[in-house]
Amino acid sequence: MAFNLRCKVPKFLKSVKYSLAAVNGSFLVTGLLLFFVGIAVLVEYKNYDELITGRFFAMSRFVVATGAIILIGSGLGFYAAISQHFYFVAGYVVLLIVTLVFEISITIAAFSLSNDATREIRSSMVASLNLYGSKIEITKLWDDLQMEFECCGVTGRSDWVSNQLPVSCCHIDYGTVSPFECGLGNAYTVGCASALGEWLAYNAHVIAVVAVVATCVQILLTLMGGYLAYRAKFSEVELES
Repeated sequence: MAFNLRCKVPKFLKSVKYSLAAVNGSFLVTGLLLFFVGIAVLVEYKNYDELITGRFFAMSRFVVATGAIILIGSGLGFYAAISQHFYFVAGYVVLLIVTLVFEISITIAAFSLSNDATREIRSSMVASLNLYGSKIEITKLWDDLQMEFECCGVTGRSDWVSNQLPVSCCHIDYGTVSPFECGLGNAYTVGCASALGEWLAYNAHVIAVVAVVATCVQILLTLMGGYLAYRAKFSEVELES
C-alpha cells in the first residue's frame, strides 16, 4: 500500500522574490542594530575624548559605518528581490559577504580592546593629569571623572603631587560645610585608569556581543542569499507579479 507523502511547499519558500525580501529584512535589522549601538557608544566616548585613545573611536566609527553600509545596501536587496535578476542578486550576495567580513573584524577588534582597555588609556591619562589646573577643560574633565567613577588619580591617590588632592577625589556627603579637606585618609583608593578601563571594556564587550549575534545571522543570510542567487540563475523560479 503506497502513501502519498507529498506536501505543498509554501509559496514563501518557492518564490525567490519573497525569500530574498525576507533575507533582506533580516539584513536590515542587523544594520539598524549595529548602527544604533555604534552611535550610542560613540556618544558616550565623546564625554572622555581627552582620555580615550583613537582605537576606541575608530572601532565605534567602524561599527557605525558597517551599519550604514547595510542600511544603504538593503536597498539593493529589495531591488534584487523585485527584479529577480541574477546579476543584482549576485551583487547583493557579494555585499552580504563583504559585510560578514566587516562584522567578523568588529568582533575580533572589540574583544581585543575589551581585554586591553585599561592598558590602552593609561599613558593618555597620565599626560592629561599633568595638565590639571592649567587647562580648565581638563580640570573639569578630571573632576567629573573622579566624582562619577569614585576614583582618584590614574593608578591611585599617590599620583597627585605632594599628596595635594582635589576635592573631587573624596566623597562629600550632602550637608557638608566648609572647611572640608580631601586627604589620603578619606580619598578614593581606586585609580581612574582601572575604573574608566572597566567601563570602556564593558562597552567594547557589548559591541563584541552584538557583532557576534550579527555575524551568526549574517552567515545564515549569506548562505540563503547564495542559494537564491543559484536559483535565480540556474533554476526555474516562480515569477511574482
